[in-house]
Amino acid sequence: MTLARTALVVITAFVIVIFYTPLGHADYVGNWGDGTYGLTGARGGTITINSVDPGSPAARAGVRAGDMLFGEGGFSQPVLDIDYPRAGDRETFSLVHPDGRKYVVTLTAVPVAGFNTWDRATGVLAMIPATVFLIVAFALVFLRPSVMTWSFYAVATGYFSTQPAFEYFHSILPPPVFTALTFVLVTFFGNFAVLPLLPFVMRFPDDRLTGFSNVFDRAVWTAIALAFAGYSYDWYRIWATGVPRPFVTFFDVWLPLATFAVATYILIGKFKHATPAIRQRFGFLVIGMVIAFIAYAVYFVPGVPDAVKQIVGYAVVVMPVTVAYAVLRHRVLDVNFVLNRALAYGILSIFVITVVSLLDWLFSHVLSEYHLAIVFELVATIGIGLLLDRINKAIGTVVERVFFAHRRLAEKYLKRAAAALPYATEEAAVSEGLVEVPAEALRLGAAALYRRNDSGRFEGVATSQNTPVAPPGFDANHLLVRMLQSSEERVWLEQLRSHLQRENSAIYVLAIPVLVRHELVSFTLYGAHANGAQLDPDEVDLLEDLAREASRAYDHIDAVRMRERYARVMEPLPGNV
Repeated sequence: MTLARTALVVITAFVIVIFYTPLGHADYVGNWGDGTYGLTGARGGTITINSVDPGSPAARAGVRAGDMLFGEGGFSQPVLDIDYPRAGDRETFSLVHPDGRKYVVTLTAVPVAGFNTWDRATGVLAMIPATVFLIVAFALVFLRPSVMTWSFYAVATGYFSTQPAFEYFHSILPPPVFTALTFVLVTFFGNFAVLPLLPFVMRFPDDRLTGFSNVFDRAVWTAIALAFAGYSYDWYRIWATGVPRPFVTFFDVWLPLATFAVATYILIGKFKHATPAIRQRFGFLVIGMVIAFIAYAVYFVPGVPDAVKQIVGYAVVVMPVTVAYAVLRHRVLDVNFVLNRALAYGILSIFVITVVSLLDWLFSHVLSEYHLAIVFELVATIGIGLLLDRINKAIGTVVERVFFAHRRLAEKYLKRAAAALPYATEEAAVSEGLVEVPAEALRLGAAALYRRNDSGRFEGVATSQNTPVAPPGFDANHLLVRMLQSSEERVWLEQLRSHLQRENSAIYVLAIPVLVRHELVSFTLYGAHANGAQLDPDEVDLLEDLAREASRAYDHIDAVRMRERYARVMEPLPGNV
């Protein structure tokens, strides 16, 4: 898991650099705004000048539509040099007129006319859905790395528009490095990234494959491998040889649209065959994801204007939002991960600080564009700092009220119950404090207490009201008993499944010992939450606090019994003075 999380951080850092560095250099639909020579190029077997703007540097130099570049080979860097320069860049181009006359021009890029701060801001706004997608996908993989969550992450990274990255990095990176980057952008982050949607929905929501799904899954991965080879070859033809792309309609239109159609069919089928309890929690998420699929598919429909694609594409954010809501509120994904306050604070803080930083960047550009005094920039910076402080406090309040309100009450209740245990004078009160109290407060699916008898066997003495089944008891030589005695600390039951009865192995997840003077006197088995969510570290700490106080309670009860027994022994016999 550590390796997976390290890989996740490295990949995410790469994604952030590639897709967020170009912010502000393109507008809402990806139009380049840094500079222009006044001409655009098109690629076929050769590089041909598509159009020349009147009065532009290219027009003044005598470049005409229909002219072709020569001596550049098949590498696509020249097309990007033509289409996406920065203001002030100087490039020399060798061209040939349609009549065969060759000539050389040196052009200096000028700022794009009419491209202002609002255009740059719209490019930032276009990143919001992809940013939400990335944050949710990162959190899921970090919490539980698996094929399902990694597939979701791959789809999230593929939702970023690759065009600004092509435009920005072509003049910064050396040609070999840029060539390698274009391969990554065309394959992993291009249209190919839609295909991992299928492994995700096939494992959704319990991260398991059953029955025919196992066979179909192998077919899906085979298709994904073949598609990756196809996209790789597509990149080679266009970026390395300059030859027109083969099967362009299949890879850019039909394959992504077919993926969305199959994913929708799988989701609806899962919903139809789900149990009523799962269907109730599953329904809103299926609807949200299907809406997102439709919105995402619009990008691949030929003839739809780019502005319409971007506007409709905002609905894609419904998918990560509904998944995040389902995980945090309903645990519909039923993943065994650790969710605590620090993580929730971190995720929300990163998102909000990112948004505020973008606003800070935008505001600074506005000030710069209108040449406002530096004192206003200082005031703006101080204002942003104060805003971040208020946001940090607001995040804490939101997290506590929305996600951890019940947890806060449960913590207080269990701490008070633990503090009351040493005052118990009967073992029944201790049993209730170890079993029924935490099961009710934390909404556990099961809890069972085992007490050592005179022969050394641990017999079941109490279960919570909602416990469906409990082991009858454990011998002193049982592996679980020996592990609890030797380690004197909690034991997770994942590795002991084969040593538990089958009907119990799926119910209980944790065993916590109660020791008196380093002797194991009892232990409690606890199940996960009734909704399938795993116990988190804070909850385990609370259960261990109960066990520690229970040991004091057992010691106190034994001491009371010893005093009573001693008092009876010391009573004078009848008739003796």
